[in-house]
Amino acid sequence: MNNIFKSCCLVLILAASTIANAETGNLLIQVSGLSHNRGQVIANLFREHSDVMNIKTVYRRANTIINENMAAVVFSDLEFGVYAVSVFHDENGNGELDHNMFKFPMEPLGFSNNFRFGLFTGLPSFEKLKFVFLQDSQPLDIIVR
Repeated sequence: MNNIFKSCCLVLILAASTIANAETGNLLIQVSGLSHNRGQVIANLFREHSDVMNIKTVYRRANTIINENMAAVVFSDLEFGVYAVSVFHDENGNGELDHNMFKFPMEPLGFSNNFRFGLFTGLPSFEKLKFVFLQDSQPLDIIVR
């Protein structure tokens, strides 16, 4: 019984030290290309192997105000690793990316890795949007279009 208790304590101590040693930082995303200050900017952060076309797979979501046609979004205490980001200008402030009857986005969008929708680029995917977030990473610049 005493050995089982000691083993459980050791496992808990090792697990706690692993969690405490996880390296994190603050990911700053600078958003430009906004045509006005109405509404808000919403950023969706995806982890590796996520479906960036499925809002249900968002790892973290953040929103912020717009000032002088620019915005800054911060994801605090984010573990270093591989991520993808999509950003949109929620012009009407409803918290959703609005689409037309053909399912095309009606609000300006931007993506990490300078991805742009197009006939030759196709739809966004994690592979097309991925970037590595490290301790010495520079702010991520995203232009919405």
